[in-house]
Amino acid sequence: MNEHSFVRSIHNALHPDVYKWKIHDTYTGGVPDAFYSGPAKSLFVEYKYIKTLPKKDNTVLRHSLSKLQAAWLDKVKHSTPVGLVLGVEDTALIIIDNFSNSISKMQYLNMCVPRQHVAEWIYNVTHGGAAYERLKTNTTIST
Repeated sequence: MNEHSFVRSIHNALHPDVYKWKIHDTYTGGVPDAFYSGPAKSLFVEYKYIKTLPKKDNTVLRHSLSKLQAAWLDKVKHSTPVGLVLGVEDTALIIIDNFSNSISKMQYLNMCVPRQHVAEWIYNVTHGGAAYERLKTNTTIST
């Protein structure tokens, strides 16, 4: 798997009510990989994929987040939710702050979630309370 197929697998798992835009901006550096929107909020996400975890638990994960990408996320997070998603195989780590911090293999393993949870997180951010209202509507018995 590579970053492209990792992102595609998340997009395929997204609820159809989430608007998604895979951003490809060749003119402005640092722009995140994807934009998502729903009735509650919008969300920008930068994806980084690491093919394999290092052997040693204290080894820092090497990903390709540039200083410009970290600066973009830091600047926008004050007005719009943002995230950095680090993917390894079928797992992911969702980072919503401190994008430039180093992460060791052990930290990753302690905090990672299954890849499908990224799609659920995107839905929850973009739909907020709408998920509860939809659930209430779908489970209400009509008389």
